[in-house]
Amino acid sequence: EEMSPREIAATLDINEAAVRSRIFRARQILKEKLVQRGQR
Repeated sequence: EEMSPREIAATLDINEAAVRSRIFRARQILKEKLVQRGQR
């Protein structure tokens, strides 16, 4: 299910900027993990 950052912010009771920041960081971590798996 796709939710907008606004909907996520309302659900988690945090501001929209925090949602965008967390999503950005999560994507960075995921990319790093995928790169590490590819180097094995």
